Amino acid sequence: MNVSSVSSTSSNSYTSGSNIDVKQLSNQIKQLQTQIEAVTQSKDDDKTKQEKIQLLQAQITQIQNQIQAKQSTQTSDSAQEANTNTNTNTNTNTNTNTIILSDNKIDIQA
Repeated sequence: MNVSSVSSTSSNSYTSGSNIDVKQLSNQIKQLQTQIEAVTQSKDDDKTKQEKIQLLQAQITQIQNQIQAKQSTQTSDSAQEANTNTNTNTNTNTNTNTIILSDNKIDIQA
């Protein structure tokens, strides 16, 4: 019986999914802009060039809207997380005060 060893390497780096998506979308915009430049320099007639460029610009607009939506979601998520942290801190402080007051009452009675 032959036994072979298998090894694998994993990467532990973490990048937020939203950041990756925005970066990929930005790269798509750059590619579309490159295509627009290529169409501009092509030997097509002006009408064909204009139609192709309009389609490419429409795609760029759609991607820009997706980026804005993702960034808006990120901002909203960050605000909610900050609000949650604030609420947690407030609750912790309230509980601490209650314990102190309870301790004071016990000290006064003792």
